[in-house]
Amino acid sequence: KKIEEKNTIINKALYEKDTLLREIHHRVKNNLQVVSSLLGIQSRDIKDGKAKAAIDESRSRVQSMSLIHQNLYKKDNITGIQMSDYLEKLTNNLLATYNTSQGDIDITNEVDDLLLDVDTVVPIGLIINELITNSLKYAFPDNAKGDIKVILKKHSDSLFLSVRDNGIGLSQDQLIIKKESFGHSLIRAFKNKLDATIEVNGQDGTIVDIIINNFKEA
Repeated sequence: KKIEEKNTIINKALYEKDTLLREIHHRVKNNLQVVSSLLGIQSRDIKDGKAKAAIDESRSRVQSMSLIHQNLYKKDNITGIQMSDYLEKLTNNLLATYNTSQGDIDITNEVDDLLLDVDTVVPIGLIINELITNSLKYAFPDNAKGDIKVILKKHSDSLFLSVRDNGIGLSQDQLIIKKESFGHSLIRAFKNKLDATIEVNGQDGTIVDIIINNFKEA
């Protein structure tokens, strides 16, 4: 009888913890969506092209984080993200955001069955967000058709992440300019957090390969 009473207390505590975590994820998601909406409203009133693009890119970053908490709120596992589902939603959102004036661009995901901790998913999601955004904005001028591919694989004690397109590529001078942009500064900051190495090749389309050494599975 004592064991049953203790089990009842433990189960109640676990249920309350689960409910609290879901509520936290729900509120974070709602707050991020409010921020996204505010940025969208602000963007409509901005006439300067560069300023408007910066606001729209910030909105895209907020949406990529909101997706994480939306997934955690809806799934049974409230501490881990199923990467194949998350990246499918993320890439579809980016296509809807940036592909309105583009040609026929396809994004395919080649993702292992990975369940990653939220602290790992946030920087990975933001890195992928930046790289796909760059491809959609610059790789296919004049409504050109093209393909973008996202690869995420686990190799022994590391993750292999690659975002590649078959667009116009980047010259050496363009690579230098890109490295000074805010987006790439963001990527470098997350690279340090993930203890990652990055290799960029712009000769035949643009290929960004990243080896992630610091990650946590859920």
